[in-house]
Amino acid sequence: MMPPERRRKKRSKAAMARGGEDDRLSTLPDDVLVLIVSRLPSDDAVRTSVLAPRWRYIWRSATALRVVGRWRTWEAWTAWKLTNFMNHLLLLRSGGAAAAPPPLDVCEILCGELKDDYDEENEELSGQYRNKLHDELSRAAGLWIRHAVTVCHARVLRVCLRGSCRRLCLDRVRFDGQLLAKVELKDATFYSSSIDFSRCPAMEDLTMTSCKIHGDEITSPSLTRLSIVDCYFDGRVRTRISTPRLVRLQLSLCNGMAPLLEKMPMLEAANVRLEGLCEDTCDHNRCRHGGYSWDRDDDDDDDRDGCYCMDEDRTGVYLENVSSCDSCFGNSDDDDGSSILLQGLSSAMDLELTSDPLVFIFRKDCMSRATFPRLKTLLLNEWCMAGDLGALVYFLQYSPNLEKLTLQLGHCETRNPAVKTDNPKEQLFLVPKQLKRVYIKCPKENELVKKLIMILTTNGVRRKRIRIEQDFSPPELSGYETEDSDCDEW
Repeated sequence: MMPPERRRKKRSKAAMARGGEDDRLSTLPDDVLVLIVSRLPSDDAVRTSVLAPRWRYIWRSATALRVVGRWRTWEAWTAWKLTNFMNHLLLLRSGGAAAAPPPLDVCEILCGELKDDYDEENEELSGQYRNKLHDELSRAAGLWIRHAVTVCHARVLRVCLRGSCRRLCLDRVRFDGQLLAKVELKDATFYSSSIDFSRCPAMEDLTMTSCKIHGDEITSPSLTRLSIVDCYFDGRVRTRISTPRLVRLQLSLCNGMAPLLEKMPMLEAANVRLEGLCEDTCDHNRCRHGGYSWDRDDDDDDDRDGCYCMDEDRTGVYLENVSSCDSCFGNSDDDDGSSILLQGLSSAMDLELTSDPLVFIFRKDCMSRATFPRLKTLLLNEWCMAGDLGALVYFLQYSPNLEKLTLQLGHCETRNPAVKTDNPKEQLFLVPKQLKRVYIKCPKENELVKKLIMILTTNGVRRKRIRIEQDFSPPELSGYETEDSDCDEW
């Protein structure tokens, strides 16, 4: 049998005889060709098998599986095309039942929203077929993920797949990979009681974006970075997040109930953002149309974006003008008065806590008296100004090592409950000795900002340490929105 090196030289000479130029790709070692194929989308990688006999099986050894969206309309993925391709890809890549497929560094299924392949003329039949197709796609995707994680030992998993305007249901997926270290999921739905990564000992990084989470628990004993962005949590039960080794946390809740954070003793930095559609809002709210004043049946022409609260005597006031609602913390069965978020964040050194003023969960947690002994930098927005700056005073009292405080008061004139204190000397508290800078970001220096400065200086913060940054344009605290929200099914 001819040695491989001699065969390559012979093919190279034949190519020179045919074309007059050296076929440099044919002279490359197999490891380099595998690296080249691994950087291609998987459907393009499979097509390289027709280039030459030597390329026929190179794609099977690729260390990355990449199935991405096709931009040409006639080549766009449909549920049937994708399922057929993925099933054959994984089967042929294994090289037979007895042969183990080569390990994967990366598995990416990033097709986005699939093209519909049903008949739109018959709406009833199309709807039934669409639901059936979605269920079959979810089951197939679960098998692909399990095969990639368990059989191919993928280290990185990225999935963004959506069919027929519905999120992919990954309820039956069991994450069981010894080498799995990073997972990124977008547009997925979880109905199972637990999203469990405890069988993934190397798991360090989890990102969930625009997902719908009904599970009772998200758990991972090894996770160090967690990002849950623009996600919906079930409004009937609090999801418990158990990640004792977490170092960095990003949590953006757009709908549902805020999750319960267990203790994170190794936490260094956290960014928590609660949107206005969160279920943890004031129970006095009688507005049925999202809190916009133009939905009220009265002759008031006031167009302020505020929530109309009604007292027991049936008299109403805007929430930004009332502080009694600060004592309203909901009536859920699992609400025993313990901390929901702040106790789990108490070990952080860098905190950013922003919330719609209607959401009470941060103010409720301040009653738990959690301490922040390691906290050095803190960012808050308007929610901390309610009830005579009660939350702001709380953080200044229980963060003895705080060095930098940033207050974003972009909506303080329209959505923030007014500070009642007329005499700043009545509001006395201890300011951390290490506090060096206080940044107040606002559109303009209004009366509320002036009153805040007076209270801080009265309690020991030197005026030269307070910096006013005007013309501040705050990020909008809005509800869940997607490009195809009209056809989205929660």
